[in-house]
Amino acid sequence: MWDAVRALPPKYREPIHPFYHEGYSAAEIARILGQKESTVRSLLHRGRSMLKETLKEAYDFDE
Repeated sequence: MWDAVRALPPKYREPIHPFYHEGYSAAEIARILGQKESTVRSLLHRGRSMLKETLKEAYDFDE
């Protein structure tokens, strides 16, 4: 799983890692990265979608 996270482009990886691995909230990540909270939430959503596609292909999960 973390190999798939590391393979994400940095703009998606940067918020995903602290959100899931460190337990930070979207608001905390926004402050750390100097971005709006809504931007961080969008990046998390898009990053999760990319991970879902990557993992679905790698493990042949059904939808």
